[in-house]
Amino acid sequence: MRHIIAVIDTDIRFALKLSDFLSKEDRIPFKAVAYSSFHMYKSETSLMDVVAFITDIDNVDECIDTGLPVILLSDDAMVESKYSNLTKLFCSIFKFCGVHTVVDELLGFFSRNDSFGLTTVHNNTKVYGVYSPINRCGRSSLSVAIHSYFCSANTSSLLISFDEYDSVFSVLRKENSKDLSDIFYEYKTGDLDFAKLGECISRVEDLNIILPARYNEDLFYLSDNELTKFMNDILSANLFETIVLDFGSIGRRSMQMLDMCEQIFCPVIGEKDGVERKKVADFKALLGRNGYAEVIHKLCEIKSPGESISDDIFNFNRLKRHEFFSQISSLVDGA
Repeated sequence: MRHIIAVIDTDIRFALKLSDFLSKEDRIPFKAVAYSSFHMYKSETSLMDVVAFITDIDNVDECIDTGLPVILLSDDAMVESKYSNLTKLFCSIFKFCGVHTVVDELLGFFSRNDSFGLTTVHNNTKVYGVYSPINRCGRSSLSVAIHSYFCSANTSSLLISFDEYDSVFSVLRKENSKDLSDIFYEYKTGDLDFAKLGECISRVEDLNIILPARYNEDLFYLSDNELTKFMNDILSANLFETIVLDFGSIGRRSMQMLDMCEQIFCPVIGEKDGVERKKVADFKALLGRNGYAEVIHKLCEIKSPGESISDDIFNFNRLKRHEFFSQISSLVDGA
Protein backbone atom coordinates (compact mmCIF):
# COMPACT_ATOMS: atom_id res chain seq x y z
CA MET A 1 0.00 0.00 0.00
CA ARG A 2 1.26 3.47 -0.90
CA HIS A 3 1.98 5.89 1.97
CA ILE A 4 1.06 9.51 1.28
CA ILE A 5 0.50 12.94 2.78
CA ALA A 6 -2.93 14.23 1.71
CA VAL A 7 -2.95 17.92 0.75
CA ILE A 8 -6.56 19.18 0.84
CA ASP A 9 -7.43 22.68 -0.28
CA THR A 10 -10.48 24.08 -2.05
CA ASP A 11 -8.02 25.94 -4.27
CA ILE A 12 -6.94 22.84 -6.16
CA ARG A 13 -4.20 24.72 -8.04
CA PHE A 14 -2.58 25.61 -4.74
CA ALA A 15 -2.93 22.02 -3.51
CA LEU A 16 -1.39 20.64 -6.71
CA LYS A 17 1.59 22.99 -6.57
CA LEU A 18 2.27 22.30 -2.91
CA SER A 19 1.91 18.52 -3.26
CA ASP A 20 4.21 18.54 -6.30
CA PHE A 21 6.90 20.39 -4.34
CA LEU A 22 6.56 18.13 -1.29
CA SER A 23 6.80 15.00 -3.44
CA LYS A 24 10.12 16.21 -4.83
CA GLU A 25 11.47 17.17 -1.40
CA ASP A 26 14.00 14.48 -0.44
CA ARG A 27 13.79 15.26 3.27
CA ILE A 28 10.19 13.98 3.36
CA PRO A 29 9.98 10.24 2.66
CA PHE A 30 6.33 10.30 1.55
CA LYS A 31 4.62 11.37 -1.61
CA ALA A 32 1.98 14.09 -1.41
CA VAL A 33 -1.35 13.88 -3.25
CA ALA A 34 -3.68 16.84 -3.83
CA TYR A 35 -7.44 16.91 -3.23
CA SER A 36 -9.98 19.73 -3.47
CA SER A 37 -12.07 18.46 -0.54
CA PHE A 38 -12.16 15.83 2.20
CA HIS A 39 -15.01 14.13 0.33
CA MET A 40 -12.81 13.81 -2.76
CA TYR A 41 -10.03 12.38 -0.59
CA LYS A 42 -12.37 9.77 0.92
CA SER A 43 -13.54 8.61 -2.49
CA GLU A 44 -10.04 8.08 -3.91
CA THR A 45 -7.85 6.66 -1.13
CA SER A 46 -8.79 3.00 -0.92
CA LEU A 47 -5.31 1.94 -2.07
CA MET A 48 -3.40 4.57 -0.10
CA ASP A 49 -2.29 4.76 3.51
CA VAL A 50 -2.43 8.40 4.62
CA VAL A 51 0.12 9.35 7.28
CA ALA A 52 -0.88 13.02 7.69
CA PHE A 53 -3.13 15.77 6.35
CA ILE A 54 -2.19 19.24 5.18
CA THR A 55 -5.47 21.07 4.87
CA ASP A 56 -7.30 24.39 4.70
CA ILE A 57 -9.83 25.61 7.25
CA ASP A 58 -12.80 24.33 5.25
CA ASN A 59 -11.72 20.69 5.66
CA VAL A 60 -9.84 20.71 8.94
CA ASP A 61 -12.62 19.32 11.15
CA GLU A 62 -13.06 16.18 9.05
CA CYS A 63 -9.30 15.65 8.99
CA ILE A 64 -9.00 15.98 12.78
CA ASP A 65 -11.81 13.44 13.23
CA THR A 66 -9.64 10.79 11.54
CA GLY A 67 -7.20 10.88 14.46
CA LEU A 68 -4.24 11.35 12.12
CA PRO A 69 -1.74 14.23 12.31
CA VAL A 70 -3.16 17.44 10.82
CA ILE A 71 -1.25 20.50 9.60
CA LEU A 72 -3.58 23.43 9.05
CA LEU A 73 -2.73 25.97 6.37
CA SER A 74 -4.07 29.10 8.00
CA ASP A 75 -3.87 32.89 7.82
CA ASP A 76 -5.68 33.36 11.13
CA ALA A 77 -3.83 32.88 14.44
CA MET A 78 -7.15 32.55 16.30
CA VAL A 79 -7.92 29.37 14.38
CA GLU A 80 -4.89 27.60 15.80
CA SER A 81 -5.92 28.32 19.40
CA LYS A 82 -9.32 26.76 18.67
CA TYR A 83 -7.78 23.36 17.84
CA SER A 84 -4.40 23.22 19.52
CA ASN A 85 -5.75 21.98 22.85
CA LEU A 86 -7.82 19.21 21.25
CA THR A 87 -4.97 17.00 20.12
CA LYS A 88 -1.18 16.93 20.12
CA LEU A 89 -1.41 15.82 16.49
CA PHE A 90 -2.24 19.32 15.29
CA CYS A 91 -0.23 22.34 14.23
CA SER A 92 -0.85 25.42 12.13
CA ILE A 93 1.34 26.93 9.41
CA PHE A 94 0.85 30.30 7.74
CA LYS A 95 -0.57 29.38 4.35
CA PHE A 96 1.31 31.91 2.26
CA CYS A 97 4.82 31.50 3.62
CA GLY A 98 7.59 30.10 1.41
CA VAL A 99 7.44 26.40 0.53
CA HIS A 100 10.81 25.75 2.20
CA THR A 101 9.36 27.19 5.41
CA VAL A 102 6.41 24.81 5.07
CA VAL A 103 8.86 21.89 4.81
CA ASP A 104 10.85 23.06 7.85
CA GLU A 105 7.66 23.44 9.89
CA LEU A 106 6.47 20.05 8.70
CA LEU A 107 9.72 18.37 9.74
CA GLY A 108 9.62 20.09 13.11
CA PHE A 109 6.05 18.85 13.63
CA PHE A 110 6.93 15.31 12.62
CA SER A 111 9.95 15.30 14.94
CA ARG A 112 7.59 15.82 17.88
CA ASN A 113 5.32 13.02 16.73
CA ASP A 114 6.17 9.53 17.94
CA SER A 115 4.47 7.85 14.98
CA PHE A 116 7.16 8.92 12.52
CA GLY A 117 10.24 6.75 13.01
CA LEU A 118 13.06 5.40 10.87
CA THR A 119 11.32 2.10 10.09
CA THR A 120 10.42 0.24 6.96
CA VAL A 121 10.42 -3.33 5.69
CA HIS A 122 12.32 -2.57 2.50
CA ASN A 123 15.94 -1.76 1.85
CA ASN A 124 16.61 -0.57 -1.67
CA THR A 125 19.13 2.13 -0.85
CA LYS A 126 22.53 1.73 -2.48
CA VAL A 127 25.70 3.05 -0.85
CA TYR A 128 28.71 4.43 -2.67
CA GLY A 129 31.84 5.27 -0.73
CA VAL A 130 34.71 7.68 -1.34
CA TYR A 131 37.89 6.86 0.54
CA SER A 132 41.63 7.10 0.06
CA PRO A 133 44.52 6.61 2.48
CA ILE A 134 46.30 9.42 0.60
CA ASN A 135 46.00 12.82 2.22
CA ARG A 136 44.90 15.92 0.28
CA CYS A 137 43.86 13.92 -2.76
CA GLY A 138 40.51 15.67 -3.42
CA ARG A 139 38.37 13.06 -1.68
CA SER A 140 35.65 15.45 -0.48
CA SER A 141 35.40 17.18 -3.86
CA LEU A 142 35.04 13.77 -5.50
CA SER A 143 32.25 12.80 -3.08
CA VAL A 144 30.33 15.98 -3.92
CA ALA A 145 30.83 15.39 -7.65
CA ILE A 146 29.50 11.81 -7.38
CA HIS A 147 26.55 13.02 -5.32
CA SER A 148 25.90 15.73 -7.95
CA TYR A 149 25.91 13.08 -10.65
CA PHE A 150 23.19 11.06 -8.90
CA CYS A 151 21.09 14.17 -8.27
CA SER A 152 21.43 15.24 -11.92
CA ALA A 153 20.09 11.81 -12.91
CA ASN A 154 16.94 12.44 -10.84
CA THR A 155 18.07 9.93 -8.25
CA SER A 156 17.27 10.92 -4.67
CA SER A 157 20.63 11.02 -2.95
CA LEU A 158 22.20 11.98 0.38
CA LEU A 159 25.86 12.78 1.01
CA ILE A 160 27.19 12.10 4.52
CA SER A 161 30.65 13.43 5.32
CA PHE A 162 32.74 11.77 8.01
CA ASP A 163 35.62 14.13 7.33
CA GLU A 164 37.56 15.59 10.26
CA TYR A 165 37.39 19.06 8.72
CA ASP A 166 34.86 21.08 6.78
CA SER A 167 37.19 21.38 3.76
CA VAL A 168 35.02 22.06 0.68
CA PHE A 169 31.90 22.09 2.87
CA SER A 170 33.00 25.21 4.76
CA VAL A 171 31.07 27.45 2.36
CA LEU A 172 27.84 25.69 3.43
CA ARG A 173 28.43 26.09 7.16
CA LYS A 174 26.18 28.73 8.74
CA GLU A 175 26.03 29.90 12.34
CA ASN A 176 23.06 27.65 13.10
CA SER A 177 23.99 24.75 10.78
CA LYS A 178 23.32 21.28 12.12
CA ASP A 179 25.71 18.49 11.23
CA LEU A 180 26.89 14.97 11.98
CA SER A 181 27.48 15.88 15.64
CA ASP A 182 23.76 16.60 16.09
CA ILE A 183 22.75 13.39 14.31
CA PHE A 184 25.08 11.23 16.42
CA TYR A 185 23.72 12.81 19.60
CA GLU A 186 20.09 12.22 18.59
CA TYR A 187 20.92 8.65 17.60
CA LYS A 188 22.78 7.92 20.82
CA THR A 189 19.82 9.14 22.89
CA GLY A 190 17.34 7.19 20.78
CA ASP A 191 15.57 10.30 19.50
CA LEU A 192 16.56 10.22 15.83
CA ASP A 193 13.66 10.04 13.40
CA PHE A 194 13.41 11.01 9.76
CA ALA A 195 12.24 14.54 10.60
CA LYS A 196 15.24 15.27 12.83
CA LEU A 197 17.49 13.73 10.21
CA GLY A 198 15.94 16.07 7.65
CA GLU A 199 16.57 19.10 9.86
CA CYS A 200 20.29 18.26 9.84
CA ILE A 201 20.57 18.18 6.05
CA SER A 202 22.11 21.22 4.37
CA ARG A 203 20.79 21.94 0.90
CA VAL A 204 22.46 23.67 -2.02
CA GLU A 205 20.99 23.46 -5.52
CA ASP A 206 19.55 19.90 -5.56
CA LEU A 207 22.15 18.49 -3.19
CA ASN A 208 21.40 17.01 0.25
CA ILE A 209 24.48 17.09 2.47
CA ILE A 210 25.12 16.21 6.10
CA LEU A 211 28.05 18.39 7.09
CA PRO A 212 31.06 16.99 8.97
CA ALA A 213 30.98 16.89 12.77
CA ARG A 214 31.82 20.20 14.40
CA TYR A 215 34.57 18.64 16.51
CA ASN A 216 36.92 15.80 15.59
CA GLU A 217 36.21 13.92 18.81
CA ASP A 218 32.52 13.68 17.90
CA LEU A 219 33.46 11.15 15.22
CA PHE A 220 34.19 8.76 18.10
CA TYR A 221 30.93 9.52 19.93
CA LEU A 222 29.59 6.26 18.52
CA SER A 223 31.55 3.05 18.97
CA ASP A 224 32.50 1.05 15.88
CA ASN A 225 29.52 -1.27 16.40
CA GLU A 226 27.16 1.66 17.00
CA LEU A 227 28.46 3.35 13.87
CA THR A 228 27.69 0.26 11.81
CA LYS A 229 24.23 -0.03 13.38
CA PHE A 230 23.64 3.67 12.70
CA MET A 231 24.31 3.16 8.99
CA ASN A 232 22.15 0.03 8.88
CA ASP A 233 19.28 1.95 10.48
CA ILE A 234 19.67 4.80 7.98
CA LEU A 235 19.61 2.26 5.15
CA SER A 236 16.60 0.41 6.52
CA ALA A 237 14.67 3.69 6.55
CA ASN A 238 14.95 3.67 2.74
CA LEU A 239 14.66 7.47 2.57
CA PHE A 240 17.01 7.84 -0.40
CA GLU A 241 17.82 5.77 -3.46
CA THR A 242 21.55 6.33 -2.97
CA ILE A 243 23.79 7.42 -0.14
CA VAL A 244 27.30 8.70 -0.82
CA LEU A 245 29.72 8.38 2.10
CA ASP A 246 32.75 10.64 2.31
CA PHE A 247 34.68 8.38 4.68
CA GLY A 248 37.23 10.95 5.75
CA SER A 249 39.74 9.19 7.96
CA ILE A 250 37.37 6.51 9.31
CA GLY A 251 37.90 4.12 6.40
CA ARG A 252 40.59 2.22 8.29
CA ARG A 253 38.44 2.23 11.43
CA SER A 254 35.14 1.06 9.97
CA MET A 255 35.77 -1.65 7.42
CA GLN A 256 32.25 -2.97 8.03
CA MET A 257 30.89 0.27 6.56
CA LEU A 258 33.22 -0.04 3.61
CA ASP A 259 31.75 -3.48 3.07
CA MET A 260 28.23 -1.96 2.80
CA CYS A 261 29.24 -0.06 -0.34
CA GLU A 262 28.42 -1.11 -3.87
CA GLN A 263 31.59 0.63 -5.00
CA ILE A 264 34.34 2.63 -3.25
CA PHE A 265 35.92 5.36 -5.33
CA CYS A 266 39.52 5.90 -4.35
CA PRO A 267 41.11 9.17 -5.55
CA VAL A 268 44.85 8.83 -6.09
CA ILE A 269 47.75 11.16 -6.80
CA GLY A 270 51.41 10.62 -7.62
CA GLU A 271 53.20 8.11 -9.79
CA LYS A 272 52.36 4.41 -9.79
CA ASP A 273 55.57 3.53 -7.98
CA GLY A 274 55.48 6.61 -5.73
CA VAL A 275 54.94 6.88 -1.97
CA GLU A 276 51.30 7.91 -2.37
CA ARG A 277 50.34 4.81 -4.37
CA LYS A 278 52.20 2.63 -1.86
CA LYS A 279 49.71 3.82 0.77
CA VAL A 280 46.89 2.42 -1.37
CA ALA A 281 48.73 -0.91 -1.66
CA ASP A 282 49.28 -0.97 2.11
CA PHE A 283 45.58 -0.29 2.68
CA LYS A 284 44.59 -3.16 0.42
CA ALA A 285 46.94 -5.43 2.36
CA LEU A 286 45.31 -4.24 5.59
CA LEU A 287 41.87 -5.14 4.23
CA GLY A 288 43.08 -8.64 3.42
CA ARG A 289 44.63 -9.17 6.85
CA ASN A 290 41.41 -8.08 8.57
CA GLY A 291 39.16 -10.44 6.62
CA TYR A 292 37.79 -7.89 4.14
CA ALA A 293 39.51 -9.07 0.98
CA GLU A 294 36.22 -8.74 -0.93
CA VAL A 295 36.28 -4.98 -0.28
CA ILE A 296 39.47 -4.75 -2.36
CA HIS A 297 37.42 -5.63 -5.46
CA LYS A 298 35.06 -2.74 -4.71
CA LEU A 299 37.89 -0.18 -4.79
CA CYS A 300 37.91 1.88 -7.96
CA GLU A 301 40.97 4.09 -8.29
CA ILE A 302 40.43 7.44 -9.95
CA LYS A 303 43.17 9.92 -10.80
CA SER A 304 42.60 13.27 -9.10
CA PRO A 305 42.35 16.11 -11.62
CA GLY A 306 45.32 18.32 -12.29
CA GLU A 307 43.01 21.32 -12.14
CA SER A 308 41.09 22.26 -9.01
CA ILE A 309 37.35 21.72 -9.19
CA SER A 310 36.64 22.97 -5.66
CA ASP A 311 35.53 26.43 -6.86
CA ASP A 312 32.88 24.87 -9.10
CA ILE A 313 31.90 21.96 -6.88
CA PHE A 314 28.52 23.40 -5.82
CA ASN A 315 27.63 24.83 -9.22
CA PHE A 316 26.46 21.97 -11.39
CA ASN A 317 26.43 23.94 -14.66
CA ARG A 318 30.13 24.65 -14.22
CA LEU A 319 31.01 21.32 -12.65
CA LYS A 320 29.69 19.25 -15.55
CA ARG A 321 31.99 21.11 -17.97
CA HIS A 322 35.05 19.64 -16.28
CA GLU A 323 36.58 16.63 -17.98
CA PHE A 324 36.90 15.09 -14.53
CA PHE A 325 33.09 15.03 -14.21
CA SER A 326 32.82 13.03 -17.44
CA GLN A 327 35.31 10.56 -15.99
CA ILE A 328 33.20 10.32 -12.81
CA SER A 329 30.02 9.78 -14.83
CA SER A 330 31.62 6.89 -16.75
CA LEU A 331 32.85 5.25 -13.56
CA VAL A 332 29.54 5.55 -11.75
CA ASP A 333 27.62 4.24 -14.77
CA GLY A 334 29.94 1.26 -14.86
CA ALA A 335 29.71 0.61 -11.11
